[in-house]
Amino acid sequence: MKRFALISLMILSLGLTFALSCYDVQYTETAGADGTYPTPYLDQTVTVTGVVTANMYGTSSSYPQGKFFISDVTGGPWSGLYVYRFGTGVAIGDIVNVTGKIIEYYGMTEVAGTSPTPTIQILSSGNPLPAPALIQTSVLQNPAVQALGEQWESVLCEVRNVTVTATPNSYQEFYVTDGSAPGQIDNTGMIYSFVWSGITIGQFWGKIVGNVDYSFDIFGLCPRAESDLYPTAVEDNVVILPEAKLIGNFPNPFVGSTEIAFNLKSVQPVQINVYNLKGQKVRTLVNGIKAAQLHNVTFDGKDDNGKQLSSGIYMYKMTAGNSVETRKMVIR
Repeated sequence: MKRFALISLMILSLGLTFALSCYDVQYTETAGADGTYPTPYLDQTVTVTGVVTANMYGTSSSYPQGKFFISDVTGGPWSGLYVYRFGTGVAIGDIVNVTGKIIEYYGMTEVAGTSPTPTIQILSSGNPLPAPALIQTSVLQNPAVQALGEQWESVLCEVRNVTVTATPNSYQEFYVTDGSAPGQIDNTGMIYSFVWSGITIGQFWGKIVGNVDYSFDIFGLCPRAESDLYPTAVEDNVVILPEAKLIGNFPNPFVGSTEIAFNLKSVQPVQINVYNLKGQKVRTLVNGIKAAQLHNVTFDGKDDNGKQLSSGIYMYKMTAGNSVETRKMVIR
């Protein structure tokens, strides 16, 4: 009996040391009171494994070794995490174990810098990074659309074939667009004293790579160096936006409410209806002329009479000009 108890204790101890992925920490379908989507591991001390994708975030002369981002090696949505810890000596390409407390800092999920101070264990170095995820500049628009940006927080991403719509402000933030909506590019991934030079309205880049942060209610793309801005056009896999695009809803499944996002390239009449699986229309969400921009509409899970719909699968259809698109959503 004692031997069995000892073995059980050893198994339990080993189980407590198992590391989480960034996806484990980040993925959620439940919105918080402020409209952001807090981690399911809020205020818990955990160990997370990932590859370092940026190591100069928030660097200054006072803090020469900056805070950093890690990623699951597979990349993709929900795969990034921000670590608030200076002076670790980690390099891009290091695979690390990070142990610390998970918090939400004004809507951005991070490993807290104190209480307790995070511990960093470098497991290996020189590893390849996941390919940057291709996102649209509308993910980075001001004000933020959580349905678009939340899944890309802290992820290594890229935007392609973009032109400048606004030059750098006093915070060294400027805006570019790929035709979806203007999105923010920030210098926070480099040393604080860095100043953009020679950026003009209409300037073109074939590709800009960086980590997505969330600050002052805006998702921004943070290049790690000037070399993350590529002047040559990207000819392959260029995203050509249709006249109207139903992007989808987030969260899905949902409890309470969800946001449906759609994009228009021209002014046109738009109708979005919700149907049950019998094909009966239960709610009209949009019915009118809409501007050429990214839109999002909130669906509260109720029918046209204000009655709460039962849990289950529903379809929503957008008709805009000659475009008709349908998506599925689930009410829990």
